[in-house]
Amino acid sequence: MVPLALAGALLVAAQVAADRYPDAVPVLVAAACGLAAAGGGIPGLVLAAFGAGTAPLDTPLRVAFAVGAVVVFERATRAREEAARITQASMIDALTGLYTYAYFEEALELEVRRARRYGGTVSLLLLDLDRFKAFNDRHGHAAGNDLLASVGRELLRHCRDSDLVARFGGEELAVLVPGPAQDALVLADRVRTAISALRVDVRGGSAGTTVSVGVAETGPGTRSPDDLFAAADAALYAAKHGGRNRVVSAPSTWDPPAPVKRTA
Repeated sequence: MVPLALAGALLVAAQVAADRYPDAVPVLVAAACGLAAAGGGIPGLVLAAFGAGTAPLDTPLRVAFAVGAVVVFERATRAREEAARITQASMIDALTGLYTYAYFEEALELEVRRARRYGGTVSLLLLDLDRFKAFNDRHGHAAGNDLLASVGRELLRHCRDSDLVARFGGEELAVLVPGPAQDALVLADRVRTAISALRVDVRGGSAGTTVSVGVAETGPGTRSPDDLFAAADAALYAAKHGGRNRVVSAPSTWDPPAPVKRTA
């Protein structure tokens, strides 16, 4: 509030100085606008607009106040846009265009709590590109990045607006699907087929890979988001060790297994 108070004092000084020191008015108003912008966009705008409204008609002072109001408004708008850009950048993975794991983790907790409280169902898909390390070793990391970006676009193309798609590490991806596992399985197989058909340019031609998917839904055994995640992770582990390029669903009556180490 201190910048706004100083801004108000400068505006009063500008009104007092208008008759005897007209050359000082633009300087005082500019300083007031700067302080008002620093002290808060909308209050600063109101303060400058109030000065413009109370200044005598057809005077440079009113013009200066009006210009000051525009300056404060533009600064506040830029500040809001920059804050929105920073927030968006923290939520979106730059390579794939998907949500980051930090954002996904919060959404997962919210949806599981909502399902437990209101009796709905939410499903989780965990996806892992098969033999992605071998793909990178053979074709290079640039080609691997191209493939990940293409997979991200493909996921967004097939998922609904209500689905939340995220990248949570390397070649591991996740989709949070409101609804039962039956719906999620249909989506999972559609995505698996689409990713298997993807090709990116590599030295000497084109190449792609397949994806394994684990699916789980909330149910009586889901006590926390970690339970749902562990169920989908166990199903993904089964898909990997069952031959890859397949979708496996966790059983509806599921108990958390001991931690397992997956292979690429």
